[in-house]
Amino acid sequence: MKRLSAVVLICAAALTAGADDLEEALRLLSQQALSVNIVARITENGQETVWNMEVSRVTIAGRAVVLRLDGSNVVVVVQFTPYRENADELLLVAQGQTWVGGTAGEEVKYRTSFKSMPVTLGESVVFFPLGARVDGIALEDDEYAGFNIELEVQVVPYQTAAE
Repeated sequence: MKRLSAVVLICAAALTAGADDLEEALRLLSQQALSVNIVARITENGQETVWNMEVSRVTIAGRAVVLRLDGSNVVVVVQFTPYRENADELLLVAQGQTWVGGTAGEEVKYRTSFKSMPVTLGESVVFFPLGARVDGIALEDDEYAGFNIELEVQVVPYQTAAE
């Protein structure tokens, strides 16, 4: 009986130590976690916003946040991966893929982009997956309007974002 009590006490102590280790690991992880905030906009002629969406994802350094936008004739897939340089600075890698289709019978245009940018935590940067300037799109009356996609990205510490 004394042996059984000793084994139970040892197991209980090990479980308590394991719980403390887990709590410590979770605390450290939350301190290192980053919140990637993205504002996606479609603009007309670089001025008027005709559509927007906000999304926020939690990640850690080196792990990508993926955003996919599906439109009637365009698909955009973007990955944002933050890499810590030091306490306040990171390298933000943006990888984009776009598929733009025209009217029936036209070929689909595929484009990729890759950009790495040094940023400070909390600094906003704008990424244009279709390029900074898009050729006009013909409207009904043969006028051309330039629509573009802008992705404004801001990376902040998760603990700051959660407050």
